Amino acid sequence: MVNVMRNWFAGSVAVFALSAVQTPAPADPQALPRMVASEKAFAAATAELGVRDGFLAFFADDAVQIQRGDASVTLTKAKDALAAQPLPQLPVANQLLWEPLTGQVSSDGTIGWLTGPYVRFNQAQKDTVGQGAYFSVWKRQPNGTWRVWLDEGIQLPQIWQATIPFRAAPEPDAGTVGAANEPVADVERAVLADRAAWQTRLSADVRLHRNGVMPIVGREAVTAWAASQPRATCTAVHNELAGSGDLAIVIGGCESAGKARGSYVRVWKRSVTGRWRIVFQTETGS
Repeated sequence: MVNVMRNWFAGSVAVFALSAVQTPAPADPQALPRMVASEKAFAAATAELGVRDGFLAFFADDAVQIQRGDASVTLTKAKDALAAQPLPQLPVANQLLWEPLTGQVSSDGTIGWLTGPYVRFNQAQKDTVGQGAYFSVWKRQPNGTWRVWLDEGIQLPQIWQATIPFRAAPEPDAGTVGAANEPVADVERAVLADRAAWQTRLSADVRLHRNGVMPIVGREAVTAWAASQPRATCTAVHNELAGSGDLAIVIGGCESAGKARGSYVRVWKRSVTGRWRIVFQTETGS
């Protein structure tokens, strides 16, 4: 046992030493177009290889999956669940096809998000068998490549006809609420406690994706839609902050009558005044 422990400790020290001297990739002035190109390559690979192998090839080792349980929402390792799936039969019968429409990256070019339409296309029937909107969070790896950290999707009642080419999401308007030095966790708690506070943090060009509803764009449209919906009790379970401190991803769960009702992912971006603004939100009900 002593020898085993000694060998394990020596191996751990060696791995740690290698990790400690790993040189980070240099800054990339083309971070956004490179992330978009990676998304397109991801989609092309998945169309040929199927979801299991396509996702395994482009997911980061620390990628997470949102698990919506009866009483809570938790995060698990996404690649473990993918690897457990059986190998797909080739050629792929039902292709998953998607295209990035808009998104953003942090100012340091290390984390970003993308969204756009997707369809499931049956090769034999030559017909669409499902449609929706996807949302992905990407992280730049130490070697400079981009890999998916989170992938979410909602179903839509009809195909999202996004015919325009990719455009970077607008930067958030300055806003007047909040201060430049606020931690995003504090701001998140405030908007979870008060819908009015949430509304004041919406960016002018905010996007809201909700299962079964076509994408809603713009502060006025999002506010009007939210006013017609029942309130739910939501709790943040994880937040991911860019090293530059100007972009954050918050994941949480919502419940009603003590039972989990679904999850949400919210993207926060600092405005030119340093205030946190909501630029994107996707919700998945149970």
